[in-house]
Amino acid sequence: MKKKITSKEGLQDKISRREFLGLSKTVAIGGVIVAGVVGGVAGYLAGSAAAPAVTTAPASTITTTRVETREVTKTVTAPVARKLKVGYVYVGPIGDYGWTHGHDRGRRWADEKFGLNNVESIYIESVPEAEAAGAIKSLIEKGCELIITTSFGYMDTTAEAAEKYPDKYFVHISGYRSGAAGNAPQNMSAAFAEFYQLYYLNGLAAGAVTQTGVVGYVGAYPIPEVVRHINAFVLGANYAYKKRTGKNIKAHVSWIFEWVAPEKARAAAIALVEEKNCDVLAFTEDTPAVLQVAEEYQRKGKKVWSFSHYSDMREYGPTAHLTGQIANWGPIYLDFYKMVATNTWQSVDIWTRIGDYMSWRWRLPVEKSTAGLPEGTVYLAPLNPVIPSEWQLEIKKRYEEMKELLFEPFSVEGNLGEPIRDQNGEVRIKAGERADHDMLWNMDWHVEYIEEPLPR
Repeated sequence: MKKKITSKEGLQDKISRREFLGLSKTVAIGGVIVAGVVGGVAGYLAGSAAAPAVTTAPASTITTTRVETREVTKTVTAPVARKLKVGYVYVGPIGDYGWTHGHDRGRRWADEKFGLNNVESIYIESVPEAEAAGAIKSLIEKGCELIITTSFGYMDTTAEAAEKYPDKYFVHISGYRSGAAGNAPQNMSAAFAEFYQLYYLNGLAAGAVTQTGVVGYVGAYPIPEVVRHINAFVLGANYAYKKRTGKNIKAHVSWIFEWVAPEKARAAAIALVEEKNCDVLAFTEDTPAVLQVAEEYQRKGKKVWSFSHYSDMREYGPTAHLTGQIANWGPIYLDFYKMVATNTWQSVDIWTRIGDYMSWRWRLPVEKSTAGLPEGTVYLAPLNPVIPSEWQLEIKKRYEEMKELLFEPFSVEGNLGEPIRDQNGEVRIKAGERADHDMLWNMDWHVEYIEEPLPR
């Protein structure tokens, strides 16, 4: 998520969402049997290639007898399993309860699943982009062989480090495997856990409960990731509200130009309620500040609603919390742990959505929907019973359909059969079309229901 405003470039060499990596060997790591150690990687997964040369496990010997009765020795190599040391570079503090807190939860999840006796992970938090190179160097000097950097602004520095340290492995979060310059080495990969589908579902909840017909969004920076999340949220809100009332939703966006700024987020949220008449607030800011504002209004008798963001924030708004978007980076990190530990590295580009890294990959009947339960890398927070039952069913239906891409928010189906237009009235998505990865990754326009122009 953590990106600075930059030129728009898409991912390269994409293959099918349903294709995934898998290893044919079964190996033991610290006594734990690991089969298909990279299985389950779905989403957008770009072309792979061999990593720098590594030392393989000792060869086993198989003796066979030929017709001439001469004995021939055939060597078979297997992936080596060894203890890992992994280093993380965090852009914010682990106590933000948002982006960095989510990555740290993912780190601890991956460590536990891999085996605490088999991995040591360390991190450096609150690292400015200009200091990322020094943080990476420090982690390498401490013996880390896998480095994971968690800000878009770290991308070029990560690619440079991968070039400088060819015997180490690097994963960059929220950028692209090729690096901005397009020449990142093969010991670098990229990954992202994507929320736009969940934001659409949040929008359905918002449109189902709003009484004013006006929703608000507190945005961090006007970058493509945040813009597509806002657009998805507003499309979902309009879908539900227009179904209910026959009227279009109104949406307001307040930009704070900070990732972690609870006081700014609080002030923006209050202004959206008091000045714009918003009664449902979504946000991209890494604290529960906006949800806390909604809860304060609830206690005063004014119904204002909000969501979780990256972590389950229900405790900060037990009345005001509708649902929300939650990430578990752990399964992604665990795959990279396994690749390095078994000398089976492949340079990949992972972009996960609803349905990825789930034990059951296909849609379920609505009555058995897992919406609101932890699963995969991205999932919904529990649904507040205040959401009318018919809209809870709609949310669950769409959640299940998204697992197989049977439904996508950025389509006319997600906009009540109407083409999706921007604020200038230009049709961006017409009948029979869906936003592809490049449109989503480079989104630089607002949907027509948003009042404020997108800052340039």
